[in-house]
Amino acid sequence: MRTNRSQTLWGLGASRGVSRHPGRAAFTLIELLVVIAIIALLMGILLPSLNRAREQARKIACQSNMRQMGIALKTYLIDSEYRLPPSSCNCKDPNDHWLRILTGYTQEQLLFQCPSDRGKDFVNWEQPLDEQQDARYSSFAVNALLDPIHFRYGVHSNRYNNTDAIRQPMYTIWICEAPDTDSFNLADHIHPEMWEGSIEYAKQSVAWDRHKGTSNYLFADGHVENLKFEQTYDWPGTCYWYPEAAPTWPEVP
Repeated sequence: MRTNRSQTLWGLGASRGVSRHPGRAAFTLIELLVVIAIIALLMGILLPSLNRAREQARKIACQSNMRQMGIALKTYLIDSEYRLPPSSCNCKDPNDHWLRILTGYTQEQLLFQCPSDRGKDFVNWEQPLDEQQDARYSSFAVNALLDPIHFRYGVHSNRYNNTDAIRQPMYTIWICEAPDTDSFNLADHIHPEMWEGSIEYAKQSVAWDRHKGTSNYLFADGHVENLKFEQTYDWPGTCYWYPEAAPTWPEVP
């Protein structure tokens, strides 16, 4: 009687204690701790990089939104004979608000909130504004020195509301990022003429560090820059806020 070769080999293997399913080697406690330590180390290295990448993306999104404002502004200026749209100080109808006006001049829906702005309560333009006293207009504010009326330049009008009258529009800030504080509830403009050369006091009116120590600014010619605040306001050197003198300081009367 012939014996099957495979059966013979299996019989020999079984007699020698050879298993068809050898046991898998398990991690020792030390090996497991080493793996956990390596994962923790990699996370410690990668997380800061990921956070920086997220913040960079938020900064770029904010810049993109402000560039859309700049494009809308250039179109609006042609229709308005080069006069800038007003802040809430100079309009009663919410539809005359500068951000509402710019929204109507772009194909894109302007974002009222910067992605890095941690504020939560923003106005609903479909409801009466006087019923939303605890809300903010947006993450942005205009330079009141460029409003249609400003006491610094005259009681009834402001020649610098017209961009043709601004000394150098490319160096004159029109829109900055506003702080997410209660002081900006239903506020949409700032008053650089009240800063009196104090950088620390001026910083209370601007979200100067919203993007890792910098902020985005839209200039009167429509271009956008990401700058440290001291690059825009540094007594007695650079000053991008006064339309009659930028990029320098106005003469003391």
